[in-house]
Amino acid sequence: MISHVIPVKLVNLIPRFGFVFVFSISIFLGPSEILAQPIIIDSTGSEIITDKKPHPNTIPYSSDRTVFEHVLALPAYVFDWVTMPLEYGLKVTERKLPQLLQGERGPYGIYPLFELGGNTDFAYGFLGFHNELWKQYHRLRLTGIFGSKDYNNFELDYTIPSFLSKKGTFEIDAFYGNDPSVSLFMGNDADLNDKLIYSTEKAEASLEYGHKFTNQIKFSTTSSYYMLNIGRSDFDEENLSGSDIITPIPDALTGTASMLSIKTNINFNLASGTPRINKGSRYGLAIDWQQSLNNDDYHFVEYTAEWNQFIPFFFLPDSRRLAFKGALNKIESLGGKATPFFALPSLGGSSNLRGYTTNRFRDSGSLLLTLEYRYPLWSFADIVLFIDEGHVFNHYSEISLEEFHENYGAGLHFLSAKGFAFRGEYAFSTESSRLILSINKNF
Repeated sequence: MISHVIPVKLVNLIPRFGFVFVFSISIFLGPSEILAQPIIIDSTGSEIITDKKPHPNTIPYSSDRTVFEHVLALPAYVFDWVTMPLEYGLKVTERKLPQLLQGERGPYGIYPLFELGGNTDFAYGFLGFHNELWKQYHRLRLTGIFGSKDYNNFELDYTIPSFLSKKGTFEIDAFYGNDPSVSLFMGNDADLNDKLIYSTEKAEASLEYGHKFTNQIKFSTTSSYYMLNIGRSDFDEENLSGSDIITPIPDALTGTASMLSIKTNINFNLASGTPRINKGSRYGLAIDWQQSLNNDDYHFVEYTAEWNQFIPFFFLPDSRRLAFKGALNKIESLGGKATPFFALPSLGGSSNLRGYTTNRFRDSGSLLLTLEYRYPLWSFADIVLFIDEGHVFNHYSEISLEEFHENYGAGLHFLSAKGFAFRGEYAFSTESSRLILSINKNF
């Protein structure tokens, strides 16, 4: 599926000369004088001083903090003062360009996209959408990503609301993609020198019915057919450094698999807060049954469980909160048949073990633990500090605290009026560091 995509138009967030002007004025007058009174400039360039009271949310407030609380807030004090000119410039830009950070605007449109931190170093593409098709509020979305002449992904989604009932939805999805260089590391202790490389070409079609029983409980079932071709990667040896060790995948693992998948999900959403989720919990359970159609080689089922918990600090505003995610995946073969390596759970990438390369660890089971501290920088952005811990295994008895791989990182999460908009993160581990830009939220 297509992920890690972000509209290019966000690079226009800061006007070319606006920041320099704001920075100069803030040094001369001081930030308090700039923010003291709202000023309106009419079309002739004249200032109009208004007596209109500013919105309460724009007025700084004071609190009776203890010395200990001030010590805890010291990094925020320093960061606020250092970034104050930039903050003011962004607020001016947000007022003048209200469509920024508000997601898709209007009933239809098309935007350029780019991808960073996904399966390829850099890719570009487009997003086209129509949210009122046939005047029935049917939604159509088309996405295309191009990384090279050999790497590209296309996805088409068509959604019918109020299907069978007011709380039902029906979605048709089609996907095509290929990747000339995919890494394979088997096991939790796989060394970088154990890396195998292969190419993929995948076509998939799926039908999904979803039903929202209440605002907190949602059920969905998805039937999919996909054809996946695994081949030897045609990498360019001239672009490899002397330290790179590339081993093509064995011929025994290549070939084409036609797979049928039937997946059932149920989600419980007990979290609250808009656009920031401040407290509460979410739970998700899924079962995915798959069987090969072009032969009798593969037959298996995958179980998935995920728990999200949002915990505000009791002595701070609710917007300062901890966010926790725990995710467990396990595959079991059925009828004595095999499980293909490409279907095994993996860790590493932009959405789980973020400090490691994509699919860095792979086995029949995976366990991921993530803890984030989310702190509001502006009304539309959060600073995020995070740690990920991950472990792949074959049997549950192999799970051990000593076997977990960890990474750390920080980033900015940007918010729209509806919630999450996109994220930019930097993650690092003992092996590597990664810059991630994505419109797909982690959780």
